[in-house]
Amino acid sequence: PIVAGENRLLAYAFNRDGVKSSDAVLSVTGDESLRRKGVAYVIACGVNQYANSQYNLKYAVADATSFAEDVRAQQMKLQEYERVEIIPLLDKDATKANILLALKRLSNARAALPAGAPSALSKIQPAQPEDAVLIFFAGHGAAQGSRFYLIPHDLGYAGARNALTSEAVKTILSHGVSDLELETAIEGVDAGQMLFVLDACNSGQALEAEEKRRGPMNSAGLAQLAYEKGMYILTAAQSYQAALEAAELGHGYLTFALIEDGLKRGLSDRDPKDGQSLAREWFNYAEERVPQMQEREMQTRLLLDFAVNEAKASSQRGIQRPRVFYRRELETHPFVVAKP
Repeated sequence: PIVAGENRLLAYAFNRDGVKSSDAVLSVTGDESLRRKGVAYVIACGVNQYANSQYNLKYAVADATSFAEDVRAQQMKLQEYERVEIIPLLDKDATKANILLALKRLSNARAALPAGAPSALSKIQPAQPEDAVLIFFAGHGAAQGSRFYLIPHDLGYAGARNALTSEAVKTILSHGVSDLELETAIEGVDAGQMLFVLDACNSGQALEAEEKRRGPMNSAGLAQLAYEKGMYILTAAQSYQAALEAAELGHGYLTFALIEDGLKRGLSDRDPKDGQSLAREWFNYAEERVPQMQEREMQTRLLLDFAVNEAKASSQRGIQRPRVFYRRELETHPFVVAKP
């Protein structure tokens, strides 16, 4: 749909070798009569309590809750949106069906709510270009080949975590939300601003029986979708790493960097430092901040352990490094996350 003000329409193609054409650009100005104030939807998924308690985490729910509440507080101060709707999917509500249903309702309000579905899903209406959609997931993640999977509450495996078989791995992945399923669900969402944070904790350990598993974003599918929809994606770790929780922080490292440092302390306002934090500044800050936090903690441990050389070599291999995906061109209307 055309909105009030400037609308930039882009078309491009790929040849069979995957080479992209240059963009064809058309600018259309929408009449003021089309103006509406949008809604910001925050879908906050966090899983501490898994159906198999051996996979339980400590801070995923706190991460999801903190992310949602602090984003809402910042957006209410900015007053860019008519309202902010938080859709919490926590623990037993963070099932594969509920996660995909939430995304489906953003593209189609006729996606009926089955009996027993969380009542918060009823607040979701089809997203429009004036709306913002922020999706947050904290929990386990795993990868198989080139595919990445979010592991929801109902992971489908009841056996011992330290005795996984190849069949058990297949069962867990079949109950996971794959990047292809996420791509299909998000493709129909027409929000003007979209952010996706994947804080998949302990992803490298989720499937210990096989070779070391990769963490979030091991495929190009969501990265391509991010380009096409102008979506920002931030993942907690590189494709071969675990994402970590920290007891002294009460959060995962990524969420702490985003919320406590980035928003509450205003440290993500820096490029340029102009009194506001844009989405790209916020995600770029977290990408740099997480390894700094871990390096500082490891240096403290080195001083206590005295095993400097050996420990330092191993710690460099284990530093968690987030990844960011977004279109590098400057947006016509950048998403303002906060004004510290």
